[in-house]
Amino acid sequence: MTSGAGYFNKFFSHVYVEKKAADLPHTKEILSRLPQSEIIYIDHYKDVFNRGRQDYSQQKRSTALILAVNDGELVYKGAPVCQSFRQKDFYYTASSMNCPFNCEYCFLKGMYSTANIVCFVNFEDYAKALLKLDRPYVCVSYDTDLIGLDHITGQASLWAEFAREHPDILIEIRTKAAPAKCVPLPNLIYAFTLSPDSIAKRFEKNMPPLKARLVAASKAMDDGCQVRLCFDPMIYVKDWEICYNELVEQTAQSIDMSGLRDVSIGTFRISSQYLKAMRRQQPYSEICWFPFDNDDGYAVYPEEINRKMTGYMRDLISQHIDGSRIWI
Repeated sequence: MTSGAGYFNKFFSHVYVEKKAADLPHTKEILSRLPQSEIIYIDHYKDVFNRGRQDYSQQKRSTALILAVNDGELVYKGAPVCQSFRQKDFYYTASSMNCPFNCEYCFLKGMYSTANIVCFVNFEDYAKALLKLDRPYVCVSYDTDLIGLDHITGQASLWAEFAREHPDILIEIRTKAAPAKCVPLPNLIYAFTLSPDSIAKRFEKNMPPLKARLVAASKAMDDGCQVRLCFDPMIYVKDWEICYNELVEQTAQSIDMSGLRDVSIGTFRISSQYLKAMRRQQPYSEICWFPFDNDDGYAVYPEEINRKMTGYMRDLISQHIDGSRIWI
């Protein structure tokens, strides 16, 4: 992952390691996968991750990895803008922060001032925190794409093993990657986020194409996995109806949608504070500079646009899957 001119270092050419994380097994395992990287030891991950005057777009061309111990809060109640699928005890956790991909609309660009990625290597502490909860539903890949990083961090695999050992805990791993293999378990959901090809080419950089994601989702279903499709976020563009009609047609041709666990639909929405930061970073972004409405601190499409988009998508998808398994 280098620039055309070769001015930038390779992806993860530099790895920052907290001194207290240096001797942990997970750290050693990750470093063994990056033998060419320069290792820099630090006192605390925030010294690098939170430092001032960082340039997000430049760092995306030369992203560093930070290995750290999370000794703060490990599990959070699910956010109101996230779909809970009517699960009573809805939580999320972030064993890694920031994403290897580069979507123009990603809320992480407003949440963090850096493109560098943190991987917390004290996974056992996350497991202990979840075991204190009563049969929770836990999303583990909201603040990153664990599957997109799994070949380096191995954390998606760790969560799959955790799900295998604790069948009373429901785990969702959301991704825009195209994994070659998924683990079939009744309490492990692989949620594939899908975007129309035309929108992905414009707004989703460094991403597996739609076809690859559909092939991966289909194989996961064939292997007996719980698969959710997320048509979320839907992006409002001039020809959005044509784009999303083509997306559903491609999906239905590639996947037996009647065999899905369920489908999630949602239009783009984001914290107004995050949007301000994203606009500073991306002054020419078509998505970020849309004239959104403010709904209790969240930037959302005007009600008429939102209603048309979600209703249109629901009608398309309901031709292929029972309406009770469509979540908006």
